[in-house]
Amino acid sequence: MSETTPARPADRTAGPPAPAPVPVWATAATVALIPVALLFGAFAGMAADRYPQTVALVVTGWYASWTVTPLLVVASRLRPRRPAWAGLCRWAGWAAPIPPAVTILLVLGL
Repeated sequence: MSETTPARPADRTAGPPAPAPVPVWATAATVALIPVALLFGAFAGMAADRYPQTVALVVTGWYASWTVTPLLVVASRLRPRRPAWAGLCRWAGWAAPIPPAVTILLVLGL
């Protein structure tokens, strides 16, 4: 028989590592997109006669740009203690630029 040392049990007090936070550059880019989306969304009303369905979607994105996006940015900067909440906050940070980006892209397509 060979003598080997038994494997140590894993430390049960240490939980899984918390996911990495959203980078500051992503937050800054999202915050910079908000006024651009607001400006572009304001111009969308001029195309309401010709593209009513697209303008309706632009207006929805416009409202989301100045209501949901700042909340998602704030949620992404939180540092919760539970790993599940930390992952949720990270997803909020990566989802935050979607409403302004969609608004800008839709207005550019009008």
